[in-house]
Amino acid sequence: MKEEMLFRIVFWVFLLFIIIFNRIIPALRAKKFEEKIWPDKKAIKNEGKTTFFLRIILGGLFFAFLILYFIYPPFMNLIHFDFPIWLRWLGTLIAFIGVVFWIYSQAKLDKYWSPQLQVQKEHKIITSGPYRVIRHPIYTAMFIWVIGLALFTANLVFALLALLTIMVLILRVPKEEKMMIEQFGDEYKKYIQITGRFFPRFR
Repeated sequence: MKEEMLFRIVFWVFLLFIIIFNRIIPALRAKKFEEKIWPDKKAIKNEGKTTFFLRIILGGLFFAFLILYFIYPPFMNLIHFDFPIWLRWLGTLIAFIGVVFWIYSQAKLDKYWSPQLQVQKEHKIITSGPYRVIRHPIYTAMFIWVIGLALFTANLVFALLALLTIMVLILRVPKEEKMMIEQFGDEYKKYIQITGRFFPRFR
């Protein structure tokens, strides 16, 4: 029981870091530079209305589950996997790597980051840091994070969240790259040729 409480604390610490470094700080930075953070009509069109509103609904359901996860721990026993402790600690390490890589990759984008499929003012292609070899390192980091999350929480809902997150991001990327090609043309096409989508391209 003490170990389960420890994993729950780890979860909330990770979530706090994501909220601060991947949402609050970027939102304040966007406000400072008068960049877009909320979706406009073009952003919704880029993503597709169905996908956009599905993402909103899933986000709402996840938030509702977080409340339940916080206020009623006994419910978690009904959807709990009996993973060995070593696997859960391995999942904690994987999740930590994912969160750190997520924060780093998003910081590299600086003011050009947006949670929506939209380009910012005077937008340019970032090719430093992880973007030198990977086009979407934030998504890679999110893959790592949700896999680690599913392992260390040993929870069915978080396992389903990991699967849905990976599926949604894989479906989202072609739309994002289409938007970037429309914005940057041959410059982005050349960038595609020398980078991997989620992992470095080995020659």
